[in-house]
Amino acid sequence: MAKLLVHAWVVHRDKGRYYLPYTHWVYLKEIVKYYEEVCLLSPVQQHRGKTGNALMDIGCFDNVKVYALPYSGSYMRAIPHFPAYLNAYRKLKDYDEVYARYPVPFGWLGKFFFKGKKRIVHFVGDPVDAAKTNPNFSRLKKFTMITFFMPEHSAYMWACKGAQVFTNGHHLREKLSGWGVKAKAVISSTLNDADFYTREITGITDDGPKLLYVGYLRKAKGVETVIRSFQIVQRKYPGSRLTVVGSGEFERELKDLAAVLHLDGHIHFAGHVDNRQELNSILRSHDIFCFASLSEGSPRVILEAMANSLAVVSTPVGSLPNVFEDKQEILFADFNDHEAFYQKVDTLVKDRTLMQQLSHNAYTKVKGFTIEGFIKSIFHEG
Repeated sequence: MAKLLVHAWVVHRDKGRYYLPYTHWVYLKEIVKYYEEVCLLSPVQQHRGKTGNALMDIGCFDNVKVYALPYSGSYMRAIPHFPAYLNAYRKLKDYDEVYARYPVPFGWLGKFFFKGKKRIVHFVGDPVDAAKTNPNFSRLKKFTMITFFMPEHSAYMWACKGAQVFTNGHHLREKLSGWGVKAKAVISSTLNDADFYTREITGITDDGPKLLYVGYLRKAKGVETVIRSFQIVQRKYPGSRLTVVGSGEFERELKDLAAVLHLDGHIHFAGHVDNRQELNSILRSHDIFCFASLSEGSPRVILEAMANSLAVVSTPVGSLPNVFEDKQEILFADFNDHEAFYQKVDTLVKDRTLMQQLSHNAYTKVKGFTIEGFIKSIFHEG
């Protein structure tokens, strides 16, 4: 079996042990099946006894090593540490294969040090598009961020030559084709058997719908649109509830918005939930999943909601329109349009048959999107 170098994630260290968030941990759990040894080339964030249940110990994998890089937290802050990345690739060039997860800083270095070996470049997002669509950024800030990032992006385009290239979603694959890069689109998933849950959809109770959002609390995630749409829902169905799961820099503004709209007693901000069992429990206690993001690759939370039999209302973001059919497996609503979101939610509340159809069709489709298949398509079949 081959030895793999993974340049993908931040690793957390506490009391001499290394940890990953659940999502990355389950990816690693699948990856190690295909290799004699896996080395994580990772920035390491130090903790002091505060990892709690949010992080998973990787000490259970006897064939995993960590090569620690300085922690930076962003691409710009990683630039001064470039010599450390360069030195790491020099030391680790004897590995048989290398996997780089764009846009991690300097993942293109594998092109220099792994000549003639298997290289995998996996595009999981689009920083340029995310900057363009972020309503918090001025035109000058967008221009500056994109300009500074373009040399890194161009280096990745160069590194794709001779590599096996994968994208989270078809839209990223199409964008890469404009750079002359041929890629295979995959659907990112962490779903396993325990994540699938079927239930009888009997319609919304007289109390009103229970709505749910899961994800980062950032401006570009469109949570404000979800909250504004919920205000209209709550007026029509006074017993309705909205749960917001996640954390981020926009959290305070969203809570202030809920207060201004007099929704304090109807919205629950649950904070970040990384424990999969707890998250599944939350998903299974709600009716409709609302997702109004402006920029995505292949949003896993949509798959998680569908696997737990929720009906989904979402913007047609990222790979979703290529994977799911409107009015058959999902309801699409326009970007930044809280009225449209309200109309879609109201349609589901009124039409139990449609809600049953969406839930059943989506559940059936996502049964084919498991983590086992996702990882195998990149590291084994690729």
